[in-house]
Parts: sequence; C-alpha cells; structure tokens
Amino acid sequence: MNLVEEAFSRLFSGVEFSFEPAVSYSGKFKPYNATVRKIGSNLYFSLSRSWKGTSDEIVIGLIQHLLIKILRKEKFVKGRSKMASLNMQLYDDFIKGVSEVTVSNGIGDEALESSFRRVNEKYFLGFVDRPQLQWGSESFRKLASYDYHTNMITVSSLFLEAPERILDYLMYHEMLHKKLKFSSSNGRIRHHGSEFRRLEGQFDGSGAIEADLNSFIRSRRRARPQRIRRFSWRRLLMFQ
Repeated sequence: MNLVEEAFSRLFSGVEFSFEPAVSYSGKFKPYNATVRKIGSNLYFSLSRSWKGTSDEIVIGLIQHLLIKILRKEKFVKGRSKMASLNMQLYDDFIKGVSEVTVSNGIGDEALESSFRRVNEKYFLGFVDRPQLQWGSESFRKLASYDYHTNMITVSSLFLEAPERILDYLMYHEMLHKKLKFSSSNGRIRHHGSEFRRLEGQFDGSGAIEADLNSFIRSRRRARPQRIRRFSWRRLLMFQ
C-alpha cells in the first residue's frame, strides 16, 4: 500500500479508495511545501524535495491535509463533521517546529531590520528570535506574510516608503503568526484565532492604524496609472 492509499484509508475508514495516485518531488518548491491536483480519478501530489527522508508518518499527515482540501466536495467528505488524525497532528507539530530550527541568514534590509527590532522590544520584550526578512513584489493582494516553512517575513514593497507606524503594524501582525503559530480543525488550518485577535488589538492605536493603512493603500493606487481592483487589507494579511 502506497503512502497516499495509506493516508486515505486511515482518514476515511471504510471508504473504498478509487483513485490513481502519483507522487513526485520537485526542487521548484520552497522547503516543505506541497500541492495536489485532481484530474478525473487521478490524484497528482507534488512535494518539495525537502520531504524526502522525513518520517512517513509525518508525510501521511501532509497527504491527509491535501486529501481533505482536494476531496472536500466528495460525498464521503461532506457527511463528516470531524476529520482529524494523529498523523495530521504530527504534521502540524512538525511544521510549527520547522520555523524554530530554521536559522536566519542575518542579512536584511535596514528598514525591515529596524522595524523588527522596534516591535520586538516594545511588544515581545525582545524574546522573538529574528526570522528572515525580505521585501516582496509591489503587491496590493498580499500586503505581508509569514512563511512557517522558511521562517520568513515578507512585506510588499508597496510599503518601502510607508511611515514607520504602518510598517511596524504589518511587522507586528506577522510576528504574531510566528509566535502563536496556527491551529488545525477538521483538516482546516486557522491562523487568526481569538488569541491572535486579542493580541492584535494591543498594538498602540490599532483602530486608527487600520484607517491609516487603508489611506496609504488608496494613495498608492492613485499613484499607479492602471486600474487596480479594491481589496480588504484585513483579508490580505495572511500566511501562505
């Protein structure tokens, strides 16, 4: 029995496995990333090469997460109110731990470095280990993100000339992701739980900063000649 069939049988006990699975490893992914596609009865799993050598029990948990994602419309999935397994918990714990052992290269942009130091000292008593820091593309869709797999905070270069207060708010949001990690329920990953929202509200003037952020984004849109669709920034501050 291959890993996909084993993952399926453990998750959907008593359901016949009627798919043709294929698993491949690619160097194109970031560490510990993976995707799945379904074409007819074929399931194509593409895993980062970093998964090679990882315990099969953890990889089974990864595959189970992907199975729930790709098969969520199937009848045997819809009727289940709770879907979780020990393997999925092993996977979650593994990913949470990856960021703790991924060493930062210590190289970064001074504006991001300064923002991290200010936020770390003010809100985390300096206890958050420095992640890797980088500017991303000038994106209006994804303003900032924290990648658990690479221990990397990325901020849209849209904010290269943003006031410190706005940059610090984005940095604070992503540092909360690093600190609190995520929770998993019924195969769904949750990044913005009640504790996250409570701590997010502790940023000085958090209500006013949202208005400042939206105002800055609108000013940047007006500065660009092409039409750009409007998005809610709160939906965009997300882990990828």
